[in-house]
Amino acid sequence: MALLSIPFTLLADAKLRAARSILRLRLRVRHPSLRCDPTAILDYPFGRLDAFSLGVGVRIMPFCEIVVIPSSRFSATEGRLVLGDDVVIAAGANIRAAGGVIRIGNGSGVGQYSVLVAANHQLVLGEPYFKLPWDEDKTGVEIGANVWIGAHCVLLPGTRVGDHSVVAAGSVVNGAIPAGELWGGVPARRLKAIPTRESLERALGAAQTS
Repeated sequence: MALLSIPFTLLADAKLRAARSILRLRLRVRHPSLRCDPTAILDYPFGRLDAFSLGVGVRIMPFCEIVVIPSSRFSATEGRLVLGDDVVIAAGANIRAAGGVIRIGNGSGVGQYSVLVAANHQLVLGEPYFKLPWDEDKTGVEIGANVWIGAHCVLLPGTRVGDHSVVAAGSVVNGAIPAGELWGGVPARRLKAIPTRESLERALGAAQTS
């Protein structure tokens, strides 16, 4: 019986690969400037290309998994993915835009193996967590323009990252990060303000004259 099941398993795998290839192709036809590695998984309902809004020059690197579910029995909140111009999703990143909107601004990048989650299941003691509705009080992830999300970060539902900010590698973010700041840690906390070009030049000049 095990030997007989092998052809069916191979057929199922082939159908899954073909379906994923078609989903990638449809998105690239809609967004011709999209550069998406063939190993990336883009999972969304076949008739819902509108769940994606992609700017010019978006790049999705190898082995990413991006799931966009516009509607679900777990939540009344729409799921969408909005990527601005020149956004880079690095290798192995996992983005789950279900039960909320994930929005990434122009010129921002998500580092290798980072995870962005738009919604989580509610917690009720003694009940099966993965069968419970998604929490609609805290949804979505919003990343501003020119933001750098380091490798292996986790951005939880309700996270907001301001323009020009950086999240250090390995951080867990659950809340708001103001613009122009470096945050890091578990949970992430403010490490410092990111210096401007002018302040760096002043500091260099002071060091040279001292």
